[in-house]
Amino acid sequence: MVSISREAAVEYKKLLDELSDYESAVIISSGHNDVDEMKQYSLSRTEEKELIHRFKKPLDEDPLAFLIVCDKLLTGFDAPIEQVMYLDKPLKEHNLLQAIARTNRTYDKKTHGLIVDYYGVSQFLEEALGIFHEEDIRGAMQHVDEEMPKLETRHRQAMRFFDYISRENLEVCLQVLEPEDVRNKFDTAFKKFSESMDMIMPSPKAKPYVEDVKWLGKIHKLAKSRYHVDDGTMDISDCGGKVRELIEEYVYASTPEVLFEPVNILTNKFEEKLDELKEPEAKAAEMEHAIKNEIRVKLDENPVKYTSLKERLEELIEQRRVRQLTIEELLEEYRKMREEMINMEQESQSYGLEEARQLPFYQLLEQHLPDDFEQESLKDVTEIMTEIIQDHAVIDWTEKDDVKREMRKKLKKQLRAGSIPNSQVENVARQLMELGEIHYK
Repeated sequence: MVSISREAAVEYKKLLDELSDYESAVIISSGHNDVDEMKQYSLSRTEEKELIHRFKKPLDEDPLAFLIVCDKLLTGFDAPIEQVMYLDKPLKEHNLLQAIARTNRTYDKKTHGLIVDYYGVSQFLEEALGIFHEEDIRGAMQHVDEEMPKLETRHRQAMRFFDYISRENLEVCLQVLEPEDVRNKFDTAFKKFSESMDMIMPSPKAKPYVEDVKWLGKIHKLAKSRYHVDDGTMDISDCGGKVRELIEEYVYASTPEVLFEPVNILTNKFEEKLDELKEPEAKAAEMEHAIKNEIRVKLDENPVKYTSLKERLEELIEQRRVRQLTIEELLEEYRKMREEMINMEQESQSYGLEEARQLPFYQLLEQHLPDDFEQESLKDVTEIMTEIIQDHAVIDWTEKDDVKREMRKKLKKQLRAGSIPNSQVENVARQLMELGEIHYK
């Protein structure tokens, strides 16, 4: 904030302390004849440097959000994180150019700099830019009104996904976004609309679009939760601060009972989330995508078990598609799959294994051994194999070819001594090594 005088800077500080939750600091020069009130804002060079250092940090690391100045930091001050300058001081020519350039540094997720001109210095801008060639400065600064046509276009592009659907029918809106390609297009359109809104707000000209950006933000968060998106898309943290705060406030005020973050299917919270959904189709969709996510996460840990679950899930989805299952029967099958996932810890104990992480090795060997192979012998073979891997699992063993070579050699020797057909020994040893790299890294 650039004030017209040192006294005005102090008044701004008082008002910000009263009106804002964000922290502010005054950086002004001191005078010999300062009254006591002004003297308390006199800073040493070290204190000034510390405030500048704090200002350059993101707000989630430091709450200092405003620096209030009069003459200082208008030139030579480089803080890429700075996005807004509130200008309440007459500046001309190069002083004006250097001041407004403070907001012009690039920074992560920063799409523009903003000058809020309270004094009317923009009338001097054309004169200040006169020293440059016209082509060099075209588009260097633009009035916020020039963003309005882009805002209108981006608003329409985001809203078109839900044309002819009632705002109250959130479930139908979520069904529209079930295909991943549609979801990604909506994510892009919503974030572009949010970007324009963040640039325009709090101008009254943004008011006609506020309710829509809040509602779309709610759909966006619900879709992220429903479809268990964790690949960096469908995340409103990419939106500007003003829009993000608006959405968060609206979402939790309008639907406090809904859990908006993806919930692991194995937790009790997942049951709570299901209970909040009224329609059986919504419950089925929630369970389907939660099961898919769990399979995706755990597939490498236990390929045999989770490949089986994946195939079973695909079969159930197909049966429902051709109407071989009612929605109630589908829900019951999904609940059985969830129980099976929850009970995997107990499953390893039922086989007599010492550790749960031995279970995928057991199931891999079981798949390749004869059907009449005794369970007790299978347990012993599993423990021998995992012991070989554990014995060779030195620090960074997965990066050491000589260690892996020796481990593979011993595994193959044990496999040949057992009942694994010779033609399968190489393949099974490789799969055991892959499991070893996950569970014994």
